Amino acid sequence: SIAVYEKGVPKRKMATASQFGRLWGRGHETFTPSLRRVLSVKGDSATTFLQGLVTSDLDEKPLPPVPRNFEASDAPPSEDPVVEFNPMLRSTCFLDNKGRIVTDAFLWKRTDDHYLLDVPANSANTLLTHLKQYKLRRTKVDIADVSDKVASHIIYGTLNAGGSPPGYMTGLDPRNPNMGMRVLSTEHPIDHFPNLVASGFPKVPGTYNVLRKFSGIAEGAELKGKTALETNQEWLGSVSFHKGCYLGQELTARSHFTGVIRKRLMPVILIDVETEVPRPWVLAHQVQEGRSELDDIKIQSPLPNLSSPAVGAMLTMLMMGSTSDDGEEKKKDDDFIRLEQEMTSLVDEIHNSAVSGTKIIDIADEKTIGQIVSTPAAGSTILLAQMRLDRIGFGTGKTPWSRLNRIRLGDNEKEYRYLPYLPLWWPDVDPSTGKAKVEEEKQLEES
Repeated sequence: SIAVYEKGVPKRKMATASQFGRLWGRGHETFTPSLRRVLSVKGDSATTFLQGLVTSDLDEKPLPPVPRNFEASDAPPSEDPVVEFNPMLRSTCFLDNKGRIVTDAFLWKRTDDHYLLDVPANSANTLLTHLKQYKLRRTKVDIADVSDKVASHIIYGTLNAGGSPPGYMTGLDPRNPNMGMRVLSTEHPIDHFPNLVASGFPKVPGTYNVLRKFSGIAEGAELKGKTALETNQEWLGSVSFHKGCYLGQELTARSHFTGVIRKRLMPVILIDVETEVPRPWVLAHQVQEGRSELDDIKIQSPLPNLSSPAVGAMLTMLMMGSTSDDGEEKKKDDDFIRLEQEMTSLVDEIHNSAVSGTKIIDIADEKTIGQIVSTPAAGSTILLAQMRLDRIGFGTGKTPWSRLNRIRLGDNEKEYRYLPYLPLWWPDVDPSTGKAKVEEEKQLEES
């Protein structure tokens, strides 16, 4: 069992590297203040002040993420080490008084009276205003934007986040370690970090936005106005259901303990209706039809479970076609050049149509089945959307997902197919509630 309970608060055992799946390729990225900003909350009342505003519990150490692959590896510890997370780094959310998200953030604890908030730039000003709004006269905290002194970075392709050099704070992404190692430079100019790591981790600008969208994670302004559970924040370790009162808690707690989640944010691939649907979705279609011949395959999920590297490989296959049997690259003949041009045109077309807020409409019954939250990842047709669970196989409705689906985006008359998938960090979902299945139910199903 991954989780045990002590005094009503879940405590998780440490997982090994193999249980989180394959890592993204090696590289690093530095976020300028136009991409991410760092805010400081400092003073005697810093912990108390933030405890009343964030969805996580600052009085408890953050829980490590739960791996999707529960089977332990047979590899020796030297080849499959335990993944260690920095207890001074956690993911969290800030809510408004109606329980809607203001923004997400990485919360770094420097001392008991000093915290740093690593925030997407598109929501930093909103958060700064939010923090100052709820600072009372007697609250002994200083709130400041320190982006000119502290910079945010990330390293991909490693799970070794220990041994930070002087002037740096490091920790694996607390949502999922495959998202990279987070870094704050607190005592160095922003260009010091690239020079420090470039020999082992080359510069790969723009990777983070692609990786997080492949991984089904929305951030910043993409989350604004939505609820924590509809955007999977409880599965990303950003919400505690055991702490005391905080701003916006009522809606979050009620949804968790008594409500039904009818839509969730997830990654979706859009393809042309003439493109062959890849096998993982063909199997998903058959699962949702209840095909008995699939019993021996042991497919339990109604949609494909994919890691980010697997998504990248799948996208390459969809966009460029597969390689020949002998592994040699296809020659740039006229047909292949035409295929490249068609795929480039499709990517451009979808990027122009799939803007945030656009409705996804099922042509079969003209009903809205989802709404785009984030535009497609660069060079791809993978976007983030809030989808109705009853239309993708997780509800109790009579309209399961079909590989033959046809959708349109808003008022655009062009037809596409949509291929939703589940990131590896998603738990098993109870179709009657839209929430993670409880451990007891999972054990009963597996026995």
